[in-house]
Amino acid sequence: MIEHDIRPLIVGLGEAMVRLSPAHKVPLKMASDLELHVAGSELNLLIAATELGARGRWLTRLPANELGEMIRRHARSYGVEVLSHDEAGGRAGLFFLEVGLPPRPSAVLYDRKDSAASHLDAEEFSWRQVLEGAAAAHVSGITCALGEGPMAATVALLSAARKLGVVTSFDMNYRSQLWDVAQARSGYRKILPLVDVLFVAPNDLTMLCERDDESDTLAGEVVEEYGVTTMVIRERQEISVGELGVSVRVFDEAHSEALARGSVVDELGAGDAAAGAFLVSMLLGNAHADSAQHCARAYARMLTIPGDTWSGTLRDLTAGYVANRKVVR
Repeated sequence: MIEHDIRPLIVGLGEAMVRLSPAHKVPLKMASDLELHVAGSELNLLIAATELGARGRWLTRLPANELGEMIRRHARSYGVEVLSHDEAGGRAGLFFLEVGLPPRPSAVLYDRKDSAASHLDAEEFSWRQVLEGAAAAHVSGITCALGEGPMAATVALLSAARKLGVVTSFDMNYRSQLWDVAQARSGYRKILPLVDVLFVAPNDLTMLCERDDESDTLAGEVVEEYGVTTMVIRERQEISVGELGVSVRVFDEAHSEALARGSVVDELGAGDAAAGAFLVSMLLGNAHADSAQHCARAYARMLTIPGDTWSGTLRDLTAGYVANRKVVR
C-alpha cells in the first residue's frame, strides 16, 4: 500500500548566497580566517518549515559550478526539494558579515551583482506545475529587489498560486543596500494585492505607509487597502548587549501576541525561522495564538545558533523550550 505524504508543501522562490564571516568576530579588514555558511531568506524559511513538519520545494537559479552544487547539497541535506535552472558561466552571490560587538556595529558587504538568481524571470518555470500539491507559496522582498526579472517572477508565482487557491505568503524584508525606498514602495504595492499572509517589521510599515505611526494603525490600513488576510508583525527588542527579544503580533480579530528572548550567538536567519514556524503552524490548523508563540520562540532559538540555518524540532518550540539556562541530563 502506497502511503501519501500529508505534510503541507511550501513552495519558495529566491536566491541563496555564500556567507563569509571573519572568525572570532574580528573586523573584516583584519580577518585571516573566514567561516562559511549558506544563506538565503526563502531557503532559510523552507529549511525551518521542513524541520518543523512541512515539505519544502525551492525554486531558484544556481551557477553551474561548485558553489552552485554546494548550495544545492545544503538545501537537499535538510530535505528541501530543489528545482533550479543551472546557469553555465553564472556566479553565486556572496556576502561578508562583519559581526560587531558594541560599540562596533555589525555590517554586511554584498558581492552579489549579476548573480545567477538575479536572472530569474516570469518564464523561469511552469508555475502551475511547480505549485502542484502546494499548500503555500512564499517569497521575500529580497528577491523582488534583485531586478525586474526576479520581480516579474515573484508576481508570476503569487498570481499563479492565487488562481490555484494556494495560500500566498510574503516577508517584506526591506534591504536598503538593494533598492531605495521609492523603488521598494512601488514594488511592494504591486505584490501586496496578491498576498494572504504578510510578515513585517514596524519599520516596514512605516516605509510602506510613508509616515511614522502606531504599528497597529498602519497595519490596519495595509490590511484594508490590500486585503491581506493575516499580518504577522515581528518587533525586535534590545534587552542587553548579549540578549535580544522579539514581540510577535498577529493582526487579526483576536490580535494574538507572543514574546520570547534569547542570547545572541548569531542574529541572522532569526526572522526567516520565525516566519517558517508561523507558516507551518498555521497550515497545520493551529490557532493564531499558538502559531504566534511558535514564531516568537523560533526567533529566540535561532539567535543561539551559528549561521543562518535552523536546527531544531517542533518539541524545541513546545515542551522542550526553556526560557532560562538548563542542563538536560
